[in-house]
Amino acid sequence: MAAESKVRNAVFCGLAAVTLALLAGSLSSSWRAIARGLNATAEQPARITVAVPQTAGLGATLVVSVKAFRKPASGHIGGIVRLKRPGVASGVVVGRFSVMPAESFTAANSADEKRYQFEIAAAVNELRLSGGEAEVEVALFDRAGGPTPIGAELTVGTARITAR
Repeated sequence: MAAESKVRNAVFCGLAAVTLALLAGSLSSSWRAIARGLNATAEQPARITVAVPQTAGLGATLVVSVKAFRKPASGHIGGIVRLKRPGVASGVVVGRFSVMPAESFTAANSADEKRYQFEIAAAVNELRLSGGEAEVEVALFDRAGGPTPIGAELTVGTARITAR
C-alpha cells in the first residue's frame, strides 16, 4: 500500500506541475500581447510584429484593424502607420487614417472592428522586408494640429500583410 500511495502522490504532483506549466504558458501569452504594445496612446504608439510574404515587394497590402478607441475630451484623432524592421527606431510611413465616426467604441467581435488598408510594396522594397518580419507601428496624432490630447487611446486588433 505504501508503494501505491507513493506512486499516486508522484502522479498527482506530476499532473499539478503540468497544469501549472500550461497555466503559466497561457498567462505568458497574454502578457506578451500586452508587452508588444497593442494599445496606442498620446505617449506611445502601438506595435505589432507581422510576417511579410516573400513576394510582397511585387505588390502588397497591409490591413490594420482597430478593436477599440477612446475619444479624448478634445481633438480629432487619427493614426499614422509606419512599417519598420523589428527593433529599429526609424521606419517608413505607409499611410494615415481618421477614426470615423470620431466616437469612443469597443468592437463586440472581429467583424465589428474598423479596418484600414495601405499599399506597402514600395516600403517593403525600401526596407528589404520580403520573406521576413516587419513591425507595424500605429501612432496617434491630432488631425487639427498640435499635440495628441491626453486620454486618446486606440487598440489594434490585428495587422496582416497580403501579397497580390
